[in-house]
Amino acid sequence: MSEGQIASPLKVLDTSSLIDAVNKITQVINREEIDRVVIGVPESGQAKNAVKKFITQLKNDFKEKPVSIIEADETLSSQSAKDLMIDLDTSKESRKKEDAYAAVIILQNFLDSIT
Repeated sequence: MSEGQIASPLKVLDTSSLIDAVNKITQVINREEIDRVVIGVPESGQAKNAVKKFITQLKNDFKEKPVSIIEADETLSSQSAKDLMIDLDTSKESRKKEDAYAAVIILQNFLDSIT
């Protein structure tokens, strides 16, 4: 989530399927009145296909609402998140939140690209 030009993690959602992920993200978008969603897309493989299906479903759900779904390259975001957490001397327990940090990096890269 970003208010202004600095990204920060909102939360990591535990999901069990594509539909569950779409439903949970939709709830967050509606509850937080989000108008732009940046989604990290892997470079290749099954993960890329799954994310593309997720994006397609999310776009279909918001055809009638003013929500922009933006695809962003997520290459090396997880490694960058690990490196950042180590640099910040984050505890091993906190490093379990790697997905949240990776999401922040993806969002911050997007914000930096539009300013």
